[in-house]
Amino acid sequence: MPLYRRPGSPFWWVRIGRKTRKSTGTTDKRDAKEFEDVLQKRLWRREKLGDRSSVSWNEATERYLNDSTRARKRDREIIAWLEPRIGIHPVSAVADPDALEELRKDGLADGWSHTTVDRMMRTVRAVLRKCWKAWRYLEAPPQVPMYSKDDDGEEPHWLTREEVDRLLAELPTHLKLAAEFAVLTLLRMRSQSYLTWSRIDLIGQRAWIPRGQMKAGKTFGVPLSSRAVKILREVRKLSPRGDRVFQYEGRPIDNFNTEAFRKAAARAGLMPLRWHDLRHTGASWAVQNGVTLPELMALGDWKSYRSVLRYAHFAPSHAVGSAERVAQREHTGKRGAHRKRAKRA
Repeated sequence: MPLYRRPGSPFWWVRIGRKTRKSTGTTDKRDAKEFEDVLQKRLWRREKLGDRSSVSWNEATERYLNDSTRARKRDREIIAWLEPRIGIHPVSAVADPDALEELRKDGLADGWSHTTVDRMMRTVRAVLRKCWKAWRYLEAPPQVPMYSKDDDGEEPHWLTREEVDRLLAELPTHLKLAAEFAVLTLLRMRSQSYLTWSRIDLIGQRAWIPRGQMKAGKTFGVPLSSRAVKILREVRKLSPRGDRVFQYEGRPIDNFNTEAFRKAAARAGLMPLRWHDLRHTGASWAVQNGVTLPELMALGDWKSYRSVLRYAHFAPSHAVGSAERVAQREHTGKRGAHRKRAKRA
């Protein structure tokens, strides 16, 4: 595994086998030699001892991206940022609590907010979970720290109807229509922003989101209420040209968390507020209006029942009925069965 120089590159390179060539990322030969020694030792442990945890972070992320049916543009940006920091390290080392905390500190040192750091850590968590659950590179599930408490199963941030009315009154027309549509359809921001007219059937009151734009990686059919259809017709009048549904001054909107949205939320007295909170709002209203959790799971394309359990407490009337049945003294069916068994005896 000799070190060598490649024309046009300032770094030392290392050969791995017959075909693979890898940059050490350094111009210092001593550091490059250390890189080579660590890499050689890790490969030896994996091939000779069967140590799957010695698979590098770079190898794991490459497999993660190749296995995905989605573009994962944001994940790729984060993985590129992580590469010089943890790229050559084995996934077992990356999953170490101290290493994960150092990544958070690196993000803050780069001027990131807690929200952005959490977005980076979610990518790290997704890769490490694959390493544990799908590929068996790790023996235990990773415990990835987050600044946001929403990941710990606490109640999601949602708005009352009066608060939504205040927000809509402050938003410019194009964002007002988009915000109400978000509440009605429960769509995630990216799925909504990339929605095209070619995937909408206003007569049949439905829309389709391609799998590349869905978090679960599957094509999703969106049922549209009468109000949602009316909003889409208003949007079409506002932006009659182009295939993308939500536009501003003829340009597609890729991100609804704009300065205009934040200022409107501040004027309405609702900060801090994210566009994603509109999805939580629609889900909370749905359960309060009698939509069951399995129905909500299908409407919002949540991939696990655990995700919708956060909204269970919004349906107290269902719990009251169950509580009455628990307190019921008559158990006709089971009592009859018990008597029959007693007679046979």
